[in-house]
Amino acid sequence: MTIVGILAGPGRRAFDIEVAREVYDDRSDRGLPRPTVRILAARTITDLDPLHSIRRTHALETVTELDILVVPGSQDPLAEPHSREVAAVARAASAGVLVASLCTGAFTLAAGGLLDGRNATTHWRFADELARRYPDINVQSRDLYCGKDKIWTSAGVTAGVDLLLHLVRLDWGASAAETVAKAMVTPVFRPGTQSQYADTSIPRNSSPSVEQLHLAVSQDLQRQWSIKELAASCAMSPRTFHRWFSANLGTTPLTWLNDLRVREAQRLLEQTDMPVGSVAREVGFASDDLLRKHFTSRLRITPTGHAAAFRRQRP
Repeated sequence: MTIVGILAGPGRRAFDIEVAREVYDDRSDRGLPRPTVRILAARTITDLDPLHSIRRTHALETVTELDILVVPGSQDPLAEPHSREVAAVARAASAGVLVASLCTGAFTLAAGGLLDGRNATTHWRFADELARRYPDINVQSRDLYCGKDKIWTSAGVTAGVDLLLHLVRLDWGASAAETVAKAMVTPVFRPGTQSQYADTSIPRNSSPSVEQLHLAVSQDLQRQWSIKELAASCAMSPRTFHRWFSANLGTTPLTWLNDLRVREAQRLLEQTDMPVGSVAREVGFASDDLLRKHFTSRLRITPTGHAAAFRRQRP
């Protein structure tokens, strides 16, 4: 059973707390694992913001019992993080707990030294301040979320949903993430490298949406999409498409396309008995080796290992 802790001390953003609670809500009636969600705080419930609607809290000292610790953003992002919370987050990481920050919760991770030498992100408005205070962090100001191993950070507001859905996908599989996203009426997949904001120099009213492009490509992944073909699907010249794509997704078309292929490969490996070679061809990779390369770099596990793990769980 997955135990999820949410840091909910005074000053933590109610929206971020509720997002984490919603993502890890009980959906066992739809075939998902039933996580245990704990609210952690340094003070008693009477000291917390009543908008959080929290009935019971757990002591910060229990962080080592968790599988995942979610650190919400702060209502006052530039205030110094609470020392007891910083210590608890650092203790959780040392114990092997996966730590994920939402929005300006990255400042708490940074204060505990968890982000030194790592790529990290936060709300774009505070990215420069994060870099100024903690120069050892590689701040990715445009990313929606980023991380590796067991340390993750996300940008503001809905980017926290994207990160938590990504963690659900890694832990429970693509189908589980789709179930949660459907329940929350939110996009099931946005890559972490997608930009937090669009370049307003690109006329928005004449451009297709990212969702439209996603749908067109995901319905025909076997096709060896060229830049010219992608641009044509958006009724743009290749030059204009490159500008639009970079402004809206903050990455390259090839990286984005491979993200989609890996996601579909993940689903097929979890839900079918197709061999890895067949999966590679089904999602548009020219060889098993290419699938293995991109799959492993994104999910930190080989396609064969991923398939074996999920097939063991089947009835």
